[in-house]
Amino acid sequence: MQKVIQAIFGFLGVVWPWLGGKLAYWFFFKPIRVGLRPPEVEVLKKGRQFQTLIHGNQTNYTVWGEGPTVLFAHGWSSKGMHYRKFVEPLVDEGYRVVIPDFPGHVKSEGSSSNVLQFRDTLLYLMDRYPDVHALVGHSLGAMASIFAMIEHQTQVKRFVMINSAIWTRTIMRRFMEQINGNEKIEKWVRQKLLDRFGSEFDYFSTGYRILDIKQRPEILVVVDDSDIEVPVEEGRYMSRLVEGELLVTSGLGHNKALKDDASVRRMVEFLTK
Repeated sequence: MQKVIQAIFGFLGVVWPWLGGKLAYWFFFKPIRVGLRPPEVEVLKKGRQFQTLIHGNQTNYTVWGEGPTVLFAHGWSSKGMHYRKFVEPLVDEGYRVVIPDFPGHVKSEGSSSNVLQFRDTLLYLMDRYPDVHALVGHSLGAMASIFAMIEHQTQVKRFVMINSAIWTRTIMRRFMEQINGNEKIEKWVRQKLLDRFGSEFDYFSTGYRILDIKQRPEILVVVDDSDIEVPVEEGRYMSRLVEGELLVTSGLGHNKALKDDASVRRMVEFLTK
């Protein structure tokens, strides 16, 4: 399927870049829904299931345990249960774990989604559980977490930022690689984003926006040396920028740190220290 999409955009980029731009803009907000595997279903069954409306979409979230809240934010075309290995150790340490599936993901409603819908889900949950001790965000979920901390008055003590691009140009470059878009198509997409959100796309770079958090938490930045989505240099830069801790994994790519026992243990130690 990806080869077909790339062929289509390769043709449109030469013949009708305006049409390619419109189609790319539509794709930009279309996550791929992923299902749940049996081990993930078993972890979900141990939690308490809730729903809320986010931008008119019924959005699901699950809660385990009681105590100070650790709120998780999954990435694009992902699912909350990618964090399943965090649940038991945090609950055992006396924390409440809250994990949503953002609009357009898993069984939450929505035919499209975006980082601001992610953010607004987190803002709702930060109001619902005002004792938020920590946020954990992977990829686009980390970006949404930063935007939520800018908006919300709650003092979050710790934040784990996992495999998340800090420059929107990195996000756009990767998107264009995936669809085989050219500069003309990218220009169309950037203009449509400006028209919709009122700011240049670069404004949303977390390498800039994280400095807008009034009471910045302690931060652990996690990045992998083989992640094709996020250059390892971006994670190193962010850790220096916020004077945070840095965990560089090796050979885990973009997603596997969430399942790697040693990496999960290191992140849990940071959250509970």
